[in-house]
Amino acid sequence: MPASIDVLRARILIVDDEQANRRLLEYALRRAGYAGVESTSEPLEVCALHRQNHYDLIILDIQMPQMNGFQVMEALAGVPGERAAIFVLSADPAQMVRALEAGAAGFLSKPLVLAELVLRVQGMLEKAPACQNAAEVRLSYAASMT
Repeated sequence: MPASIDVLRARILIVDDEQANRRLLEYALRRAGYAGVESTSEPLEVCALHRQNHYDLIILDIQMPQMNGFQVMEALAGVPGERAAIFVLSADPAQMVRALEAGAAGFLSKPLVLAELVLRVQGMLEKAPACQNAAEVRLSYAASMT
């Protein structure tokens, strides 16, 4: 099912220290029609970027230098205002439970299947407007997976 126009206008931030991963994710999401896709290789900049741009979704790698994805999630929890849903990517599937417990709305293991990523992003964003915060998005998404 194609994404609605409102979902395609969502503001999405990709956070990954690997340029090839950022480019691939940007390409896949833009090809699916998402216009508001940005990326950064600097996890230390995520909170400032979110305060400035009010992202709907942050796609976050776990294994990064300087600050790992869990530390980024913890820092984002302290940012006042509306919270972005966080979608975690990791080459270590054992990190899934920890990521979900830390507040992630979704998790995918690397290497990624881009079609699955696009469908999960769409599903999260379609649920996000009806929810008040990322925790409700996470619960809503988890319920839909059972």
